[in-house]
Amino acid sequence: MKRFGRALVSEIAPLYLAGLAVLLLLLLTNFLLTLLADALARGAPAGLVSRYLLLKVPSAASAGLTLALLFAALLALARWAGDRELRAALALGLSPWALLRPLLIAGGTVALVAAANNEIVVPWAEERALEVQKEILLEAPATLLQEGAFFTDARGRSLFLGSLAPGGEAEDVVILAPGGLAGPREVIEADRGSLDEEAGVWRLNGLRVRVFDGGRPSLDMRAEQGTVPVRELAAAAAGRPDLVTLPLSELIERARAERVAPAVWTALHRKAAEPLAAVAFAVFALAIGLIGVRRDAPLGMVSVLLLTFLYYATWSVTKLLGAQGAVPAWAAGWAPFALYLTAGSGLLAWAWRR
Repeated sequence: MKRFGRALVSEIAPLYLAGLAVLLLLLLTNFLLTLLADALARGAPAGLVSRYLLLKVPSAASAGLTLALLFAALLALARWAGDRELRAALALGLSPWALLRPLLIAGGTVALVAAANNEIVVPWAEERALEVQKEILLEAPATLLQEGAFFTDARGRSLFLGSLAPGGEAEDVVILAPGGLAGPREVIEADRGSLDEEAGVWRLNGLRVRVFDGGRPSLDMRAEQGTVPVRELAAAAAGRPDLVTLPLSELIERARAERVAPAVWTALHRKAAEPLAAVAFAVFALAIGLIGVRRDAPLGMVSVLLLTFLYYATWSVTKLLGAQGAVPAWAAGWAPFALYLTAGSGLLAWAWRR
């Protein structure tokens, strides 16, 4: 890499690290607010929350690694254009290719790092983040008492309250352990029950316990008293929030098995397109920088932030539309990449000729 290229990369590098740190902080805050706000409000242990956020860093980085390059490259080239350094270099005969080459190298490097993170680190971290999230929700009881409604306990059983009196005293309590097509594996009936929120259990009186084996009763017993753990697991803990966090091999298997599943196919296209966005960003940033030189109107910080946010907004909308089948999976997966690559290539060709 020529000296000018090294100078450009050295200008981008600290901005990239700063942008990545800010993006990770924002994305982690989003994870915290959308998934664990209720648990935190109930006083979830700080240690478990910290472990959860640490394990979510690779997932946040899957978007942040590439997006930070767009921010850093736009800001660096805007500064060079504003200080007339870029104009002076072009006037001295520097080819735009000398600028594009280091940017493409930087974009390719970021794309490789992002792809490796998405394929190796993210699946491993997401598995453990789900386990920690379940621990958090188990440590923070979330029992919504409602008469005549089912809710779920820590063992996946459905609990029904026939009637509910003030103070959490219930009557006609029924607990069902699902057993698939064969029917429930276990049925617990109680005349009365009261919730002990501090201990996170139901204290039941007048119990009848029936256990089934293949739909046939294998045990039928009665007891005066008993306790049942009932710490609700939120729906968010039931599975991965985003299929793109699955390994590529598993996504391919799902795509073959579910040929008409738009969410799976969209995630498969995103798996390839999202890391490659770093290359599109390199082309787009140089085009915007050269246009700023030609027009003597370099970008300001607000414009840089808007162009960075535009990709995030497009990415957020298209992935949802693709997962819901509103647009073809390939279009949803590749649209943000294509938008910046097409716009960048067209603007770069125009600025290069001038």
